[in-house]
Amino acid sequence: MERGGFAGNRPILKIEMTQCSHPNTPPQNAAQASAAIKVAVMPLFSTWIYRCEHGPVHLNAGLEELTARLRTDERNSTRRTNAGGWHYAFDLFELQEPVVEEFRAVMEQHVQAFLNHFRPEGKKKRDTFRLRGWINVNRAGHSNLLHCHPGCFLSATYYVRVPEGMKGGEIYFRDPRGPAVAMYETPGIDLPWVGTGVGVPIAPATGHLLIFPSWLEHRVERFEGEGERISIAFNATNA
Repeated sequence: MERGGFAGNRPILKIEMTQCSHPNTPPQNAAQASAAIKVAVMPLFSTWIYRCEHGPVHLNAGLEELTARLRTDERNSTRRTNAGGWHYAFDLFELQEPVVEEFRAVMEQHVQAFLNHFRPEGKKKRDTFRLRGWINVNRAGHSNLLHCHPGCFLSATYYVRVPEGMKGGEIYFRDPRGPAVAMYETPGIDLPWVGTGVGVPIAPATGHLLIFPSWLEHRVERFEGEGERISIAFNATNA
Protein backbone atom coordinates (compact mmCIF):
# COMPACT_ATOMS: atom_id res chain seq x y z
CA MET A 1 0.00 0.00 0.00
CA GLU A 2 1.11 3.58 -0.59
CA ARG A 3 -0.13 7.02 0.26
CA GLY A 4 -1.46 9.02 -2.64
CA GLY A 5 -3.43 12.15 -3.26
CA PHE A 6 -6.32 13.65 -5.19
CA ALA A 7 -7.60 17.16 -5.89
CA GLY A 8 -6.47 19.50 -3.18
CA ASN A 9 -3.48 17.32 -2.35
CA ARG A 10 -5.36 15.65 0.46
CA PRO A 11 -3.99 12.18 1.28
CA ILE A 12 -6.01 9.13 0.36
CA LEU A 13 -5.30 5.43 0.50
CA LYS A 14 -4.19 3.67 -2.66
CA ILE A 15 -4.22 -0.11 -2.98
CA GLU A 16 -2.40 -2.00 -5.71
CA MET A 17 -3.88 -5.34 -6.71
CA THR A 18 -3.15 -7.80 -9.52
CA GLN A 19 -5.78 -9.46 -11.67
CA CYS A 20 -5.62 -13.24 -12.03
CA SER A 21 -5.39 -14.71 -15.53
CA HIS A 22 -6.38 -18.15 -16.82
CA PRO A 23 -3.45 -20.46 -17.85
CA ASN A 24 -4.74 -20.47 -21.44
CA THR A 25 -4.93 -16.67 -21.70
CA PRO A 26 -2.94 -15.31 -24.69
CA PRO A 27 0.38 -13.68 -23.61
CA GLN A 28 -0.65 -10.16 -24.53
CA ASN A 29 -3.87 -10.45 -22.52
CA ALA A 30 -2.03 -12.06 -19.60
CA ALA A 31 0.35 -9.08 -19.45
CA GLN A 32 -2.58 -6.72 -19.25
CA ALA A 33 -4.26 -8.83 -16.59
CA SER A 34 -1.16 -8.84 -14.41
CA ALA A 35 -0.84 -5.04 -14.48
CA ALA A 36 -1.50 -3.33 -11.16
CA ILE A 37 -4.92 -1.80 -10.62
CA LYS A 38 -4.89 1.41 -8.62
CA VAL A 39 -7.87 1.83 -6.31
CA ALA A 40 -8.49 5.07 -4.41
CA VAL A 41 -10.57 5.34 -1.24
CA MET A 42 -11.72 8.94 -0.92
CA PRO A 43 -13.39 10.60 2.09
CA LEU A 44 -16.45 12.38 0.69
CA PHE A 45 -18.64 14.94 2.44
CA SER A 46 -16.42 15.27 5.50
CA THR A 47 -17.65 17.75 8.12
CA TRP A 48 -14.88 19.77 9.73
CA ILE A 49 -15.14 21.16 13.27
CA TYR A 50 -12.54 23.48 14.78
CA ARG A 51 -11.93 22.71 18.46
CA CYS A 52 -9.76 24.78 20.80
CA GLU A 53 -9.42 23.88 24.46
CA HIS A 54 -7.36 26.93 25.42
CA GLY A 55 -9.51 29.95 24.66
CA PRO A 56 -9.15 33.46 26.14
CA VAL A 57 -9.92 32.48 29.74
CA HIS A 58 -8.30 35.73 30.94
CA LEU A 59 -11.41 37.49 29.58
CA ASN A 60 -13.92 35.24 31.33
CA ALA A 61 -14.28 37.32 34.50
CA GLY A 62 -15.01 40.43 32.46
CA LEU A 63 -17.46 38.56 30.25
CA GLU A 64 -19.27 37.19 33.31
CA GLU A 65 -19.50 40.68 34.81
CA LEU A 66 -20.89 42.03 31.53
CA THR A 67 -23.44 39.21 31.42
CA ALA A 68 -24.62 40.04 34.93
CA ARG A 69 -25.10 43.71 33.99
CA LEU A 70 -27.02 42.91 30.83
CA ARG A 71 -29.36 40.56 32.67
CA THR A 72 -30.58 43.36 34.96
CA ASP A 73 -32.56 44.83 32.04
CA GLU A 74 -35.47 42.66 30.89
CA ARG A 75 -35.36 44.26 27.44
CA ASN A 76 -32.07 42.45 26.80
CA SER A 77 -33.70 39.02 26.94
CA THR A 78 -35.29 37.06 24.10
CA ARG A 79 -36.24 33.51 23.28
CA ARG A 80 -34.92 31.83 20.14
CA THR A 81 -33.94 28.16 20.29
CA ASN A 82 -33.58 28.17 24.06
CA ALA A 83 -35.93 26.09 26.18
CA GLY A 84 -35.58 28.08 29.36
CA GLY A 85 -32.44 30.00 30.16
CA TRP A 86 -31.43 33.52 29.16
CA HIS A 87 -30.59 34.63 25.61
CA TYR A 88 -29.18 38.09 24.87
CA ALA A 89 -31.51 39.79 22.40
CA PHE A 90 -29.02 41.94 20.49
CA ASP A 91 -25.64 41.71 18.75
CA LEU A 92 -23.03 41.37 21.47
CA PHE A 93 -20.31 42.76 19.21
CA GLU A 94 -22.09 46.10 18.85
CA LEU A 95 -21.46 46.88 22.51
CA GLN A 96 -18.73 49.44 23.13
CA GLU A 97 -17.05 47.41 25.86
CA PRO A 98 -13.27 46.82 26.02
CA VAL A 99 -13.75 43.17 26.99
CA VAL A 100 -16.05 42.62 23.99
CA GLU A 101 -13.62 44.28 21.60
CA GLU A 102 -10.75 42.11 22.82
CA PHE A 103 -12.90 38.98 22.73
CA ARG A 104 -13.96 39.74 19.16
CA ALA A 105 -10.34 40.22 18.07
CA VAL A 106 -9.39 36.82 19.50
CA MET A 107 -12.39 35.09 17.91
CA GLU A 108 -11.57 36.66 14.53
CA GLN A 109 -8.10 35.09 14.76
CA HIS A 110 -9.63 31.67 15.40
CA VAL A 111 -12.09 31.99 12.51
CA GLN A 112 -9.25 33.03 10.23
CA ALA A 113 -7.14 30.08 11.37
CA PHE A 114 -10.02 27.72 10.54
CA LEU A 115 -10.45 29.23 7.06
CA ASN A 116 -6.73 29.05 6.34
CA HIS A 117 -6.59 25.41 7.39
CA PHE A 118 -8.08 24.52 4.01
CA ARG A 119 -5.52 26.51 2.03
CA PRO A 120 -2.05 25.30 1.09
CA GLU A 121 1.07 27.11 2.23
CA GLY A 122 1.57 30.24 0.21
CA LYS A 123 -2.18 30.64 -0.34
CA LYS A 124 -3.19 31.61 3.19
CA LYS A 125 -4.68 35.08 3.47
CA ARG A 126 -6.69 37.51 5.55
CA ASP A 127 -10.41 37.26 4.81
CA THR A 128 -13.03 39.94 5.27
CA PHE A 129 -15.97 38.87 7.43
CA ARG A 130 -18.14 40.08 10.28
CA LEU A 131 -19.02 38.44 13.58
CA ARG A 132 -22.46 38.68 15.18
CA GLY A 133 -22.87 37.16 18.62
CA TRP A 134 -25.03 36.69 21.69
CA ILE A 135 -24.80 35.29 25.22
CA ASN A 136 -26.58 32.18 26.50
CA VAL A 137 -27.07 31.37 30.19
CA ASN A 138 -28.48 27.99 31.21
CA ARG A 139 -29.32 26.65 34.63
CA ALA A 140 -30.67 23.26 35.69
CA GLY A 141 -33.47 22.11 33.39
CA HIS A 142 -32.55 24.40 30.48
CA SER A 143 -31.60 23.33 26.95
CA ASN A 144 -31.56 24.50 23.32
CA LEU A 145 -33.65 22.95 20.56
CA LEU A 146 -32.25 21.47 17.35
CA HIS A 147 -31.42 24.24 14.87
CA CYS A 148 -28.92 25.58 12.35
CA HIS A 149 -27.81 29.13 11.53
CA PRO A 150 -28.95 30.33 8.08
CA GLY A 151 -27.52 33.45 6.49
CA CYS A 152 -23.89 32.87 7.51
CA PHE A 153 -21.05 30.47 6.72
CA LEU A 154 -19.52 29.57 10.10
CA SER A 155 -20.98 29.39 13.60
CA ALA A 156 -19.24 29.00 16.93
CA THR A 157 -19.65 28.67 20.66
CA TYR A 158 -17.19 29.82 23.32
CA TYR A 159 -17.71 28.55 26.86
CA VAL A 160 -17.22 31.28 29.45
CA ARG A 161 -18.26 29.14 32.40
CA VAL A 162 -19.03 25.45 32.64
CA PRO A 163 -19.58 24.20 36.21
CA GLU A 164 -17.31 21.35 37.26
CA GLY A 165 -19.05 18.01 37.39
CA MET A 166 -21.61 19.23 34.87
CA LYS A 167 -24.37 16.77 34.04
CA GLY A 168 -25.87 17.18 30.59
CA GLY A 169 -25.38 20.44 28.73
CA GLU A 170 -23.40 18.84 25.88
CA ILE A 171 -23.62 20.36 22.44
CA TYR A 172 -24.99 17.67 20.15
CA PHE A 173 -24.20 17.74 16.43
CA ARG A 174 -26.70 15.90 14.27
CA ASP A 175 -25.18 13.71 11.57
CA PRO A 176 -26.13 15.37 8.26
CA ARG A 177 -26.13 11.99 6.46
CA GLY A 178 -29.78 11.48 7.30
CA PRO A 179 -30.50 8.08 5.66
CA ALA A 180 -27.41 6.52 7.26
CA VAL A 181 -29.34 5.81 10.44
CA ALA A 182 -31.67 3.49 8.48
CA MET A 183 -28.87 1.31 7.08
CA TYR A 184 -28.79 -2.29 8.27
CA GLU A 185 -25.90 -3.58 10.33
CA THR A 186 -23.73 -6.25 8.71
CA PRO A 187 -22.75 -8.99 11.21
CA GLY A 188 -19.04 -9.69 11.09
CA ILE A 189 -18.29 -6.80 8.75
CA ASP A 190 -17.17 -3.50 10.25
CA LEU A 191 -18.15 -0.52 8.13
CA PRO A 192 -17.47 3.08 9.18
CA TRP A 193 -20.97 4.28 8.32
CA VAL A 194 -22.90 1.60 10.21
CA GLY A 195 -24.53 3.08 13.29
CA THR A 196 -24.16 6.65 12.04
CA GLY A 197 -26.90 9.04 11.07
CA VAL A 198 -27.75 10.04 14.64
CA GLY A 199 -25.16 12.48 15.94
CA VAL A 200 -22.20 13.18 18.19
CA PRO A 201 -22.30 14.92 21.59
CA ILE A 202 -19.35 17.03 22.71
CA ALA A 203 -18.99 17.86 26.39
CA PRO A 204 -17.48 21.34 26.78
CA ALA A 205 -15.42 22.84 29.56
CA THR A 206 -14.58 26.39 30.55
CA GLY A 207 -12.41 28.01 27.90
CA HIS A 208 -13.36 25.66 25.07
CA LEU A 209 -14.20 27.00 21.61
CA LEU A 210 -16.00 25.15 18.80
CA ILE A 211 -16.36 26.48 15.24
CA PHE A 212 -18.43 24.59 12.68
CA PRO A 213 -20.32 25.03 9.38
CA SER A 214 -23.49 27.03 9.96
CA TRP A 215 -25.60 24.44 8.13
CA LEU A 216 -24.68 21.71 10.63
CA GLU A 217 -27.71 21.11 12.84
CA HIS A 218 -27.07 21.06 16.58
CA ARG A 219 -28.79 21.32 19.93
CA VAL A 220 -27.81 21.68 23.58
CA GLU A 221 -28.76 18.83 25.86
CA ARG A 222 -30.74 19.50 29.03
CA PHE A 223 -28.37 20.94 31.63
CA GLU A 224 -28.44 19.46 35.11
CA GLY A 225 -26.20 20.52 37.92
CA GLU A 226 -25.29 23.38 40.19
CA GLY A 227 -24.62 26.92 39.05
CA GLU A 228 -24.84 28.51 35.62
CA ARG A 229 -23.48 27.51 32.24
CA ILE A 230 -22.50 30.65 30.30
CA SER A 231 -21.57 30.55 26.64
CA ILE A 232 -21.16 33.03 23.79
CA ALA A 233 -22.40 31.96 20.38
CA PHE A 234 -21.57 33.83 17.20
CA ASN A 235 -21.84 33.65 13.43
CA ALA A 236 -19.37 34.67 10.75
CA THR A 237 -21.02 36.46 7.83
CA ASN A 238 -19.93 38.46 4.83
CA ALA A 239 -18.83 41.92 5.91
